[in-house]
Amino acid sequence: MLTISHIKDFALLHADIAYILITLGVIIEGEIMVIIAGIFAHLGSFNIFVALIATIAGGVIKSVIGYNIGYYLYRKHSDQPLVCGAERRINRFLPRFSDKPFISLFLSRFLIFGIYWFALIYAGYKHIPLRTFIKAEISSLITWSILMLSLGYFFSYTALSISRDVGNFFGIILIFFIGFFVLEKILAFVVQLFKVKEVQTNVNF
Repeated sequence: MLTISHIKDFALLHADIAYILITLGVIIEGEIMVIIAGIFAHLGSFNIFVALIATIAGGVIKSVIGYNIGYYLYRKHSDQPLVCGAERRINRFLPRFSDKPFISLFLSRFLIFGIYWFALIYAGYKHIPLRTFIKAEISSLITWSILMLSLGYFFSYTALSISRDVGNFFGIILIFFIGFFVLEKILAFVVQLFKVKEVQTNVNF
């Protein structure tokens, strides 16, 4: 019969591969993979400090790739319809990006699921100063990494406190994931609403 201990031992046996997958997962999107890493860190399968390093490494690689893609697009394809469409989308979600690149980059990592890649590319496309870009990325990456790992740790701790049955454990984790993403969507909507109102107020004045 499958138990929590079996899952824990299996993950522990393949921890080295898992750290690589964490890095790759962060490059692609990140949140789900890092939260799962936090869950297994609580179970004792992963070293949480190694998981943190893997998460930060993936984040750094993603930032470098995104910025350089944006810089390349500006130089070679700035007049293409696809690029212009992506620019309009960024302006819709982050209307003050050019005026406040630090806060826009910082918030895009936390509150706007799926838009972060666009924010990185747009930063390179708009030639956001590297000093500002690096500061925003380092501060947001460290904060985000610790937060996501802590969430996974909390999810696992709470789920185990409620039940040690495998089915119940993963069912509770799933509920936590759904709640987390719903909350993230709500926060993203609220932030976007405030940003749009701020822009409209400035235009009126």
